[in-house]
Amino acid sequence: MAVDMRSDITDPQNLLGAQIPRVTDAISSVKEQTGVTVRLLYLTNFTGTNDPDKWAGDTLQSTNPPANTVLLAVASNDGRLVVAVSHNSDGWLKDKDHVAQLSQAALDPIQKGDNPDWPGSACAMMDKIKTLHEQEVSKTPKIILASSIVFGIIVLAVIVVLVMRRRKAVRSAGGKKGSETNNAIATATNEADGVKGKAKRPKHRRKH
Repeated sequence: MAVDMRSDITDPQNLLGAQIPRVTDAISSVKEQTGVTVRLLYLTNFTGTNDPDKWAGDTLQSTNPPANTVLLAVASNDGRLVVAVSHNSDGWLKDKDHVAQLSQAALDPIQKGDNPDWPGSACAMMDKIKTLHEQEVSKTPKIILASSIVFGIIVLAVIVVLVMRRRKAVRSAGGKKGSETNNAIATATNEADGVKGKAKRPKHRRKH
């Protein structure tokens, strides 16, 4: 099932109608605030494929998308939709749980009420992208703080080890010097005693 996706919005059925300006503004807002590129694809159904998720992913990749690109592919006849994220996206955007949240956000406006709210579906998904991005951004200072604390602890531990080794080396050197000093004192004392002994030894005179 080949699809022509030359623009951010592919809507041959005109499901967005007069709400297109609202949706395009939302796409621009998401790009500005989060860096995420959003593409919307509306089809009658997912014919020719038994795996809409894989098809949507392959279709997105075939467009050589920029980093952090999200595709919302909708089959209007059966109300099915798929959210695909480009392979070159950041971890927080590719997270499976986050992708599931984006899908649910887009699905709710379609299932509620008598008529599917297609523009509301797209905007709800984009609002969810902003929310997830804000959550990711809020984590960053905490991660940096935790990393700084761990690094500080490591540095402190290294300093303590170095100081202890230094003190041990100084003590060993001091003990060695003290031993050498004591040996020198003992040697000097012994030599002095020897000299005194020689000085006290009487001289024998010969008798005539």
